[in-house]
Amino acid sequence: MRNFQKPFKATTAFYCGLSALIYSATAQAQTVPEKKQESLVIDEIVVTARKREERLSEVPLSVQVFSGDAIEVRRIENVDGLIGRVPNLSLSSNALSPGKDFLNMVIRGVGAQSAGTPAVGTFVDGAYVPGLSFDIGFMDVERIEILRGPQGTLFGRNTQGGALNIVLKRPDETTRGKVAFTIDEFETARGQGAISGQISDNLFGGIAIDISRSDGYLKNPVIADAAGANGKVVSVSANDDSSLSGRMALRYIPSEDLEINLAIDGSLRKGLDGFPGVPRGTKSFIVRTDFQIDARYENYGGALNIDYSFGEIDLTSITAYRKVTTSLPFDFDGSPERLNNIHDLRSEQKILSQELRLAGDAGETMNWLIGAYGFSEDSLTDRSYQLPDIDVFPNGIFINAQIQELERKGIAVFGDISWNPVDNLEISAGLRFSHESVDSEVTLDFELPGIIAIVDAGTDSLSESSLSPSASIRYNWTPNLTTYLRYARGFKAGGFPLAPASASTNISFETEVSDNYEFGIKGAYFDNALIFDFSAFQIDITDQQLSTIVFLNGDPNLPVASVGNAGKSRSKGFEANITAQPFKGFELVANIGTTDATYSEYVDTVGTDRSGESFPFVPKWTVQISGNYVVPLGEHSDLGFYASYRYVDSIFSGSGVDVDLQFMVESYDIIDLRVSLIRDNWRLDAFIDNVTNDFIETRVFNAFFFAGPRPFSIVLPPRRAGVRFMYSF
Repeated sequence: MRNFQKPFKATTAFYCGLSALIYSATAQAQTVPEKKQESLVIDEIVVTARKREERLSEVPLSVQVFSGDAIEVRRIENVDGLIGRVPNLSLSSNALSPGKDFLNMVIRGVGAQSAGTPAVGTFVDGAYVPGLSFDIGFMDVERIEILRGPQGTLFGRNTQGGALNIVLKRPDETTRGKVAFTIDEFETARGQGAISGQISDNLFGGIAIDISRSDGYLKNPVIADAAGANGKVVSVSANDDSSLSGRMALRYIPSEDLEINLAIDGSLRKGLDGFPGVPRGTKSFIVRTDFQIDARYENYGGALNIDYSFGEIDLTSITAYRKVTTSLPFDFDGSPERLNNIHDLRSEQKILSQELRLAGDAGETMNWLIGAYGFSEDSLTDRSYQLPDIDVFPNGIFINAQIQELERKGIAVFGDISWNPVDNLEISAGLRFSHESVDSEVTLDFELPGIIAIVDAGTDSLSESSLSPSASIRYNWTPNLTTYLRYARGFKAGGFPLAPASASTNISFETEVSDNYEFGIKGAYFDNALIFDFSAFQIDITDQQLSTIVFLNGDPNLPVASVGNAGKSRSKGFEANITAQPFKGFELVANIGTTDATYSEYVDTVGTDRSGESFPFVPKWTVQISGNYVVPLGEHSDLGFYASYRYVDSIFSGSGVDVDLQFMVESYDIIDLRVSLIRDNWRLDAFIDNVTNDFIETRVFNAFFFAGPRPFSIVLPPRRAGVRFMYSF
């Protein structure tokens, strides 16, 4: 395991050298587009974290923002690219699948080992999207906002840990467009394009497209050998893929009082994901499966936003629909020594939602917002095993159908008010009442030849209500320095496990509730050439929902994935961030985050007392330091240099309950470099990611039902070099 002492000391010295300024998760928001810079001023950012436009420096909660330009030039394609760049953000998995279909975002430890529904929600154009689409691509966006801490009062569903808010670009009267092409040494080719402008007097439109193809970085010599290659060892790709994404936007402004925005998007990705992964301990990029079948991911939907002004009161309506389907078949044992062991997990989620909001001012010192929200969501999980060649059951396991259908409906009403009793002081409070019901229907066709056969079906239901209050107080000590205190309660509704092995194991789990206490400082000096932000937090969690194992018919040889509740848990830590331009053309970004998340009271489903243990999938430290230097070459040309260092601390992967073994995943660091030639309307980047060519493991999947552990590593790419050309008009 790498020692954190070196990066910690370097980071500490850096902070002390800046007069011990403390800062949090904001300043990356102020990233200036990497082109010729005319001044030291970093633009002020406007966000919608509280459902209204505000200056980021005055929002009394921890928010980190990436502009659309920063996303593009840093090639941040999805959530994976945010790990290490956003303090206290990580990803968790569970025993059901090594794939992204069961990954969830974790913020400040909340959502670690989450089961079923995420604790950090994703919103596109103001609309909640299902958990399966948490990793939706950042295509042609205005900005993304990462909100830390419970956001249940205003955002609602599954925001107990926070929210990822994706704000789309709105077409306007200016015709603008861009194209980008990327190639790299993994035989990756990617093309992107977007254009928007005025269609008629009151109608504006835009389209964007993103298409890519890659051979990937994992190789499989087993299949090529089996096919014969004149005695030579030949590898085939184990994670090649192709994808196509598109978005269409229409904006209609018939009058000063009415604006209508429609955004529709869709994506299709298919290919090999290299699962179950690289055999752990080999530290190679070699997969040894005896067959490979393409995975398939489809995601499409959209939102209709209507904004109407009655003069003193503004009405907002958001109608949204989304459907996501995934299919991930793979060789369960991950080797040629065992034949024909196939695991296939197919998932589908559909959601239709409607939100209405009214907002206005009460005099010059108060603004308010009230609203209502309703949704209907259907999810289907269809899991199948055909495992004829395993140790624990010599005659194999055959699951022809393990189907869980969930129908969830919910309604909510909410309100928020902000009051400025005196200059520089804001007091805010909010409350949301939510009611959710879920119906579960399971269908099973399960056989252990010579031991047990189950053909079963069953139904169950659950109904719950909750209150999510929030309150904050913010004071502007000077025009450049703000502090705030915030309290917020988050909740995640109860439900049912996604893969019960019988109607008797379709056991409901309870609502998870958390109380978040936060203190923050935000500041900007030297005409915004230095911006900093700091937040410290403590989160008390009750009935934390955790992936776990139960036993079919009480037989310890028949483990089944399920969900349990920990009695009490606690997470505490801080985030700090700074952006500075010490001299013309040079920008420096640094951030650090720490999370100490442990179970206070937890006896797991096999009877082990886990009190005092740390959460899995939560790194204690995350650090990033990056610098961008632009040197003028002439009146219309610049030469840019960019370097980024990221550190992610070690984690535990797995729940540690029975066959879902827990493995220590080592800390890692990544250095990325880029050189850019920049003109008025185009740029050419040459980049190298993971310069030191480190082997980086991010999580572990254990293939159970074998005599001993059979772990596989999910790994990041090795060193990758490439070029990217971008042209805008």
